[in-house]
Parts: sequence; C-alpha cells; structure tokens
Amino acid sequence: MPSTLTAARAATRSLLLLLLACSGDDGSTAGATGSPPPGPAAEGWISDYSEGAAAAECGADEAAFAALPHVTVGAATIYVGFDQVSGNNQDPVVARFDAGQPIWCRSHEDDGPDGRAHGVTWDGGPYAYVVYTIVGGGSDLEGKGGWLSSYAPGSISGGGPKVSVVGRVDVSDGELDAATFVIAVKSDNKVNSHGPRGAVTVLAGGGVEFLGASAHKAIDADGESAMDCTDYPFDTRYRFSPDLSQLLCADATNCASQEPCD
Repeated sequence: MPSTLTAARAATRSLLLLLLACSGDDGSTAGATGSPPPGPAAEGWISDYSEGAAAAECGADEAAFAALPHVTVGAATIYVGFDQVSGNNQDPVVARFDAGQPIWCRSHEDDGPDGRAHGVTWDGGPYAYVVYTIVGGGSDLEGKGGWLSSYAPGSISGGGPKVSVVGRVDVSDGELDAATFVIAVKSDNKVNSHGPRGAVTVLAGGGVEFLGASAHKAIDADGESAMDCTDYPFDTRYRFSPDLSQLLCADATNCASQEPCD
C-alpha cells in the first residue's frame, strides 16, 4: 500500500500533468514523425532567441548589447549572449538595463566548458527563463535543483558534446535560481548532443515548455535512459514545472517516451 505522502505526490503530479502537460489539439503522439509543436503561451510572456547568439562583455554600455537576444517590459530590458574570454573560452552572459542604466550583468558559469545564452522569456515578473548551451560538464550551471541537475546524470557518462540547459533567473539581482539540463544519450550510455530550437514557452497553466533537437536518442522521463527511437530526426519536447524541478512530460519524433505529452 502506498504511503499517504506517496499518494499525495502522485495526485499532485497527476493534476499538474492535466493542467500543464496535455494542453493543445495538435493530435501529435509519441512516435509521430512531425516535430512537436509549441503549446499555447500564457498571456504577457514574450521571448527572443538566436541560434548563433552574440557576444558582449559585462561593464559595456547598453549599445554593446543591442545585437543580443532581448526582451523589454516597461523600462526594463534583459539581454542574453556570451562573453568571449581568454583563449577560445566562452561564458554565458545575462544582463539587465533599465531605461539605459545597467542594473546587473552576470556570467552564470565561468569554468572550462564553453557556454552561451541563446534565448530569454519574460513577462515583467520576478523570474525570466533563459536557454543556454554548454559544451562539456563541470560548470556552475550544475547543482541548481532542476530535473537534471548535471551534464551526465546517474549512470550516464560524460564527454564533450554540446547540450541544452534551461534556467530560471531572478530578475532583481540576476542570480541563477534554478536550472535543468536536457541531453541526448548514445547507445554506449554516453552523453550526446542536444540543442535548442528556440526560447522556452511559458504555458497558460504555468508550465515551462522547451523544444529541442537531439543528435541521438533523447533522454527519457526517468532521467537515466534514452527514449525508444527508430529513426532520425529526434525533435524533442520537454515540459517542466515552473521551478524546473519536475518533468511533467517529454516526447520526441520517431520515439516512444515513458511520459508523453499527448
């Protein structure tokens, strides 16, 4: 017999899945060949994204950030990109300016791996969502309490491929409040490349949807194994709780998932 706590958790998760994970009428299912489409966005949330990102250095004036993906709500603008630092290393940069005045600028990792920030989604509230890529593990993006808190979770071994990270940023001070990795898994159980297809969408019920593309089989809902896939492409869809700590559902083209979104 399940404990009262276990039953309560199961009931809560079922409600979240009903409200956040299964919205939309696109008719897609696990194993479908079409790319999973984005769900309906909540009112007021706006996004910007660039696959190539752009470079800017903290300490520069706002004009230096103009080419970066950004969103503006009222007088406040949040920019995302990367800083080209010593040698060939890159660090993701997130910055806020209010009416042209710098409020904060952060590099959310400044370790050996190359990191970039590509997309931002914000509604003027206390948190913005940022999409990153990171080449390799062992960075400050790890250990932030997300669904996958590391580059190579569980029994999956590391390597060097580029993977995706979704972060939640406190817009009052620029601190990275939470982050989850999204990876692919090779047949030898090593990390393989997974890239974003855009900024996240905050859904009408409050869930956070991230669309990406895997070079090999996408990570499944258990966070430890690959989805059961038959052929390329592997275009992915992951939906998270607002704090990024819980996966609500996940699926990919040509794949069967443990927790499909539809």
